[in-house]
This record gives sequence, structure tokens and C-alpha cells, in this order.
Amino acid sequence: MNANLGNQMTLLGLAAMVFYATLLATGTVGTDVMPQFIASALVFLSSGRLMRKPARQKTEDEESQQEKKPIDWDKLTPMLNWGMSMLIIGAMAIWIMKPADVTFVDALLSLIPQEKTYTWVGGLAP
Repeated sequence: MNANLGNQMTLLGLAAMVFYATLLATGTVGTDVMPQFIASALVFLSSGRLMRKPARQKTEDEESQQEKKPIDWDKLTPMLNWGMSMLIIGAMAIWIMKPADVTFVDALLSLIPQEKTYTWVGGLAP
């Protein structure tokens, strides 16, 4: 079941990549929206591979899995989903908020203050 679903997810990812390439080639969308499209296609491609892997391993080591402690997927799945979602959203937010004519290196260097002079403003000296 998982291997068949994995193949379908991989085909869906490939179809999404072809569709997005067609949209880009015809000029329907610009390059400014392509990172979101590529991220969604990569999610489909990687999920297909991840779903096929356990299906193959299940037939190979069925005896050894019975002896191991089962993994609590009910807790791990939401943590992985939220973690990866925040990572992707954070990376896209940084990419979107950065001005178009500034490179990432220049943006990082602009965070460092040029002058490090600190003056005391207050009634009592420390």
C-alpha cells in the first residue's frame, strides 16, 4: 500500500514540476513565485521516496521490528511537520523581506553596527 502511494506521490511531484516549468516557460508566472512552487513539488517528491522506503524495509526485517520498541509516530509526526513548516516559512520570509537589489551577504553585514560607541545617559554612574 505504502509503495503504491509513494509512487503516486512521486508522480504527482514530477507532474507538478512539469506544470510549473510550463507556467514559467509560457510567461504566465514570473520567477518571483517559483520558490513556493518548487518547495511544494519537492515536498511531493520527497514524501514519495519516504513512503516507499518503509514499505521495502517492512518486507525485509519483519522479525527484527517485532523485537524493537515501537516508535511513537503520534508524537513525532506533528513535531516533524511543524518543524519543517517553520523552517520553510522562515526561509521564505527572510527571502521575501530582503530587498531585491541586496544580496544575502550584504543584508547580513548590514546587521553589524558600523560604530560601537556607547554613552551613559542617566543620573547615576554605574
